[in-house]
Amino acid sequence: MNVKQLRYVCSIVELGSFSAAAAHEGVSVQAVSKSMAELESKLGAPLFERLTGGVRPTPFCRALAGRARRVLDEWDELERFARTGGRAASTDEPFRMGFCCLEYAGVDRLVSLISVVSSKVIGRSVTVPFVPCDTALDELRAGRVDALITLGPLEADDVTCGSLGGMTSAALLPPGHPLAGRPEVTIDELGDYPVLDPVRFEHFSRAVVGAYADLGLRSERVRVCGHDEAAALMRRGGYSFIVAGNITGAEADGVIRPIVDAAIIPVCLTTMRDSSAIDYVGFRRALVRLGLFS
Repeated sequence: MNVKQLRYVCSIVELGSFSAAAAHEGVSVQAVSKSMAELESKLGAPLFERLTGGVRPTPFCRALAGRARRVLDEWDELERFARTGGRAASTDEPFRMGFCCLEYAGVDRLVSLISVVSSKVIGRSVTVPFVPCDTALDELRAGRVDALITLGPLEADDVTCGSLGGMTSAALLPPGHPLAGRPEVTIDELGDYPVLDPVRFEHFSRAVVGAYADLGLRSERVRVCGHDEAAALMRRGGYSFIVAGNITGAEADGVIRPIVDAAIIPVCLTTMRDSSAIDYVGFRRALVRLGLFS
């Protein structure tokens, strides 16, 4: 076994398919498939059941992935230590954790959680500015933020992106919406109404709206720019998806309804490839302990 194979195993188990794991690791599906075939041959046991919509890890594979994740965490820490020569990051300036998220009422509670957890892990104060998806990489490369939190992976040759886990998603509806009185809604029911697709937030579009499109959502995707256009769409019977609604709550003029067979949205942390400013492993562990991500 090698570290690359272990990374692939963990990504496949976490993301559910070879293609998703390949996209996360920045390699081809063929490379992942070949590597897994070689590993299964070496181990003398199957790791995955091949299904129509993805793969299912065998019990042995799940046990292997659990142990592999601990090994990879230690490996990442060792690489970070070697890269920095054991030097700690400067604590003179606040750490800027850019958050690629729409600003709306209640999201400040999520931002506060991120700030508190990050501060404990990093050992310095943390600010969490909102960053549009279309400028996020430029902000990171220019040093205006030290790291980025995005929905879904952010891919580029000069960055390192890792999964922090998944967050639940739900439907955000105006109070007068025909589905607002239901205790929960289905993807098929939502398909009769237009869904908000925000401009400048492509990560949200791909990771959330795109995830539901892959699940068969029929809703018309309406591109909106700004709060006024979003409010206008809601008045016309539209709706939006919301992530971490159990933490943020809904705006005063909206209600949150669980979705049957809801998509779990991957949340990722991205830094420059040569950065040592954040203990990624410690950050992820702290979020898991809080129960913030699944």
